[in-house]
Amino acid sequence: MFYSAWDKQLGSSIFIILLLVISAQSDVPRPRGVSLSKASLYSPTKDFTCFDGTSTIPFSYVNDDYCDCFDGSDEPGTSACLNGVFHCTNAGHRPQNIPSSRVNDGVCDCCDGTDEYANQEACPDICEELGKEARVKAQQLAELHKAGNSIRLELIEKGNKKRNDMAEQLSQLEKDKFEAQKMKEEKESLKNDLEAKENEALQVYRDAEEKERQQKAELEKQQQEKEANEQFIRFDSNNDGVLSADEIKVVNVFDKNKDGEVDAEELKYFIGEKDSIDKEEFIDITYPLLKPLLMLEQGMFRPAENEEEAEESEHDDEEDPKITDMEDLGEDEGHDDIPEDDEHHEEQTDDTKKYDDDTQKLIDEATEARRQLAEAERAVREIESNIRLFQQNLEKDYGLQQEFATLDGECIEYEDKEYVYKLCLFQKVTQKSKNGGMEIGLGDWGEWVGEDGNKYSVMKYTNGIACWNGPNRLTIVNVSCGLETKITSVTEPFRCEYKMNLITPAACDDSNYTQQQSSHDEL
Repeated sequence: MFYSAWDKQLGSSIFIILLLVISAQSDVPRPRGVSLSKASLYSPTKDFTCFDGTSTIPFSYVNDDYCDCFDGSDEPGTSACLNGVFHCTNAGHRPQNIPSSRVNDGVCDCCDGTDEYANQEACPDICEELGKEARVKAQQLAELHKAGNSIRLELIEKGNKKRNDMAEQLSQLEKDKFEAQKMKEEKESLKNDLEAKENEALQVYRDAEEKERQQKAELEKQQQEKEANEQFIRFDSNNDGVLSADEIKVVNVFDKNKDGEVDAEELKYFIGEKDSIDKEEFIDITYPLLKPLLMLEQGMFRPAENEEEAEESEHDDEEDPKITDMEDLGEDEGHDDIPEDDEHHEEQTDDTKKYDDDTQKLIDEATEARRQLAEAERAVREIESNIRLFQQNLEKDYGLQQEFATLDGECIEYEDKEYVYKLCLFQKVTQKSKNGGMEIGLGDWGEWVGEDGNKYSVMKYTNGIACWNGPNRLTIVNVSCGLETKITSVTEPFRCEYKMNLITPAACDDSNYTQQQSSHDEL
């Protein structure tokens, strides 16, 4: 890859400026451990005022190895104050600040060795050597950002076009929704009109059915009363109009468990705590309880547990022996009282209900109107769903210049020894074992959380699948410049919290990189 002379000088130019500043600061007299930016606060011609303003002391007290200020500002060059700050000039390399408690602790924290002035020989000045290495790396990074920035400019152009296209599509969807809603209302009005006519036509059939049902119920009630009256007469052996317990005991049909006698429990079941019942009580209360036993006795009803056996032997019984049993009961036991139209009724239950042509036409039209309304409602819902999707995407933060917009939905995989990780940008993060099993959600898109003036350097994905007896999983994605979009590493520094490093041309902001380097080099 070839770069222009200007490109190659970009990284080193930053450090040339730095060296000039560092050289200039060397000529400014100030106490040991004080940066150039704070030199004016340490004037030897006047008393020193603590940075917190709590006290003013003679300048001779500065760096006298005794902590006079609560904020430690009077001892920048000694370890007297635990909360003090020592500034490493590091000429030839990048300056830095360290806690003043590290001064003369035997550890070389500053590359120029100034923090260990008590034993300067133990900490030689290696800043020039480190500075050369840093400048080479800085130049490489500058070249990377320059090359990546050209791709980023293309992403910005595509991102803005994508956003404009989404805005236009959203506008069109709003119009489509208006038309679809209007169509839905028309279909609903038509359906309501047709259903009103349909209901009016069907009401005639419903009224007829209700009348038929009532007539049938009345006939059944009369038939039931007739049967009950005949059975009462049959069981009332002394014809006194009252059925006593003694009269009941001699009738086998009241023997529910078929043990040869009607015991007290069976009497209580049929007549309660009374010693006798009259005809009205027998018809209303006792006969409904007794009728299944009569039907069983007559062969018209079989218990549920015996149905399967009966079905198996049914084809072998051309002449049902139960008919003989019914005949043995005699006419007075009610076998002649079976409704004559039962067989016809059973055949009719399988018939499809028929309507006259005009009614059927109304039913068909109303059915079609309901179908068309359902389609119109579905169309409105689909449009509303798409509107929500476009609105959500337009509300997403794709960077100051939409440089990340084209990456929305792009899924990138990364494999380690055990898992396959998948990052679908601006959507979700998942993990899947190489041994199989389902994907585990490690978080859904949340927000940008980068600091130090670079908001778009860190992504946060939250509300993943909950860990066993733990919190919901989340993933932090550190974003940096690269000539392609890919994941370079995945770790789990804390339980249920994952960290990914992602490189992408979208993060190659050339101007922002230069500004960051300048801010890091401030003295």
